[in-house]
Amino acid sequence: MRSLALAVLLAGISSTAFAADPADITGTWVPVAFSAAEVGTPEAITAADKPATKHDTAAAWKLTIDTQDGGAFAGTSVSPAGKSGVFVGAFRLDGKRFVISTTRGGATGEVVGDQLEVCWTDNIANLIAAACTVYKRQ
Repeated sequence: MRSLALAVLLAGISSTAFAADPADITGTWVPVAFSAAEVGTPEAITAADKPATKHDTAAAWKLTIDTQDGGAFAGTSVSPAGKSGVFVGAFRLDGKRFVISTTRGGATGEVVGDQLEVCWTDNIANLIAAACTVYKRQ
């Protein structure tokens, strides 16, 4: 009986001990490092297409996280050409790693000190792409 009570107590402690308060990531974030690869165009993708790579932060999107409620957040992203989109996200239990969803694909990220590292994929008609960007709060 005593061991059962101890097991229940330890289970209760361990299930809450690993949940951390998520970092506050509201605000505008600008790219400071960027690497990407893509193949295809919005018009067509073929087996003969050669992947293109980019490493210039001028090709990265800017992020603004408008709202955060605990581990959930939402915001907008703006491309270098001024095209904007919306995204939603949620933190994992460690309060540092998170996932993001957009109309074009998904992303994972992590708060690292005063920076965000976000890696995403796009799977849209005739274009596949992947990139990782390091952001600093503006």
